[in-house]
Amino acid sequence: MARIESGNWNNLPWQEVREGITRVVFGMGADNINCTINKVDNGNEVRPHAHPDNEQIALVIEGECDYYVDGTPYRLTPRSWVTVPKGVEHYIHVYDSPVPCMQIDIFYPLRPEYNESYSKFLEEENK
Repeated sequence: MARIESGNWNNLPWQEVREGITRVVFGMGADNINCTINKVDNGNEVRPHAHPDNEQIALVIEGECDYYVDGTPYRLTPRSWVTVPKGVEHYIHVYDSPVPCMQIDIFYPLRPEYNESYSKFLEEENK
């Protein structure tokens, strides 16, 4: 059963996903949805991929990026978003942003591996 959570991502540690990309996973009390905030540096390694079971909304809150969905680039600036249907190839490309691109991902249904990875990261941080 879902539980009520409240917080501020500024109070949570950033987990390195790979060089140039860090994230915070929040709202882990939800049963059916995930939410992450990602910080993506200029020159990030581009990795096209698809999520066969998940729909995704990518929302930029700071900086700029090209977000490719099914081969089409969408220029995302603060307060803009793009939806990614399940099974469709996509990736983020940050190359000329004045600041790191801060981007929120919302996944449905939830991606349990994100919650598990971030929970393990938090345990290590708190040792």
